[in-house]
Amino acid sequence: MFALVDCNNFYASCEKIFNPKLKNEAVVVLSNNDGCVIARSKEAKKLDIKMGAPIFEYKELIKKKIIHIFSSNFTLYGNMSQRVMKTLESFLFPMEIYSIDEAFLDLYSANLTGKRDLLNLANNIKEKVYKWTGVEVSVGIAKTKTLAKVAAHIAKKNRGYFVLTEKNDIENILKKTALDDIWGIGHRLKKRLYKLGVYSGYDLAMKDSSYIQKYLSVNVHKTALELNQIKCFESEKTPPSKQSICSSRSFAKKIENLEDLEKAISSFISIAAKKLRNQKMHTNFISVFITTSFHSKDPFYSNSCQIILSNPTSYTPDLITYAKKGLKKIFKKDFLYKKAGIILSDFTDETFSQRDFFSKLNEKNKDVLMKVIDKINLKADKKAVFFAAERIDTKYKSSSQMRSFKYTTSWDELLSVK
Repeated sequence: MFALVDCNNFYASCEKIFNPKLKNEAVVVLSNNDGCVIARSKEAKKLDIKMGAPIFEYKELIKKKIIHIFSSNFTLYGNMSQRVMKTLESFLFPMEIYSIDEAFLDLYSANLTGKRDLLNLANNIKEKVYKWTGVEVSVGIAKTKTLAKVAAHIAKKNRGYFVLTEKNDIENILKKTALDDIWGIGHRLKKRLYKLGVYSGYDLAMKDSSYIQKYLSVNVHKTALELNQIKCFESEKTPPSKQSICSSRSFAKKIENLEDLEKAISSFISIAAKKLRNQKMHTNFISVFITTSFHSKDPFYSNSCQIILSNPTSYTPDLITYAKKGLKKIFKKDFLYKKAGIILSDFTDETFSQRDFFSKLNEKNKDVLMKVIDKINLKADKKAVFFAAERIDTKYKSSSQMRSFKYTTSWDELLSVK
């Protein structure tokens, strides 16, 4: 038995928690550079505000103060997510953190089989998370992860929790469940299933198993089995390490010269390298990309460069050097660059990485240096120590003019009571 705990409209909810005046108001959270909608409260959804839509389309609603807009505050959202997950851990069930606002609880060890017991548990989870964090969640319980996802979707439209274990209930609900609402069914796969006469969750569950195995993927077959209460997706106690890390940004002001692009790329490398070290990994491969705006009348140019490292590393200065060499190969003058980024991939465990015996700085010392810098920055809760190559002019940085305070992580931005 699995419980899926899903935070409702998470980013928007975090903004409301620390601003009670927004309790029944429409709230919208914007992407980097305050360009597009990435999160909406339930009130904003009722106003038909679309995900991914440019915020300027709703300027009249903003002027009339019908909606309240915020720049994304990922420091706050990340910390609130940690608080939710810590609360869920207090239930002592094996837990798999699925995303920043979702987690699976493995209930198989609890021996809870009666529907009343499961309903009580779901309600307890919902109320405890709200009491301890202020975050509203939906809880779906079922025998498989896929059905737990369906149950959580139903819970959002009801009292906040739903148990989906009885065969008749499952059949009736799956008949009304669109393929889009089935875990793992994306847009392209949905179109393919339509061609095979599969239009709902029920159709997929009833499809002949051998037919699915022959014409579709193994994962689709597993999904169909899960819709029939046959467990195929186990709980992952430790989330798998990422196979690639991307760091990129659209610039508030377009960049024309190589020097400023180098600083931006160096900053992206520093961010990605820190994530790489958190995974205790080294990278063998760097991809650098730059592009002008797709929506501008300026001449268009886009290019990328791939660099294979002679030795795997997570040492930021070395990665910056490689990335800058790659950037110089693809940079062209007289273009106005709107976006740039890097991707690290082909990871190896730092314990088994091959050492560069010709390096001026001993590899062990490199690791020690980076750990010291990471520790200082973590303690300071900001980038107190950084490399000179990263110092990009503030006029190019992402715009976040409407960011709320870091209420839970910064002494200077604590909530004050008057």
